[in-house]
Amino acid sequence: MEIIDEIKEPTSTNDPDFTMSREQNPTSYKFDCGTCNNQVEIDFQRQISNSWTGKSEGIDEGDFKSLKRFYNIGSTQKSHEGGQPVFDKIDCSTCGTKYMTYCGVREFSNSAYYVQVQGILRIK
Repeated sequence: MEIIDEIKEPTSTNDPDFTMSREQNPTSYKFDCGTCNNQVEIDFQRQISNSWTGKSEGIDEGDFKSLKRFYNIGSTQKSHEGGQPVFDKIDCSTCGTKYMTYCGVREFSNSAYYVQVQGILRIK
């Protein structure tokens, strides 16, 4: 994995991008592709589903360790807002540009979750 640029940096102060208890909930986080300006989406349910392993199937163990180092995920294994860090790899559907995403997923009640998008990297 070679990082081209960092599109979104982690923070502990933002509100969650997704909260299960909200009535008008988005199903994904959208951002503009850095190459073609197409909308790229981070699916919130996919992040919740991957919160037990911390990564999607598209991320190998080497990239998983590199991402944890890059984002300074320490021995507590917590994301910047205190949830579980979840890494995903997504592609732009128009031009194929590749992205690594980092979300914090927190279970605030029995099977009710917050998702906060913490980081987006454009990679080669």
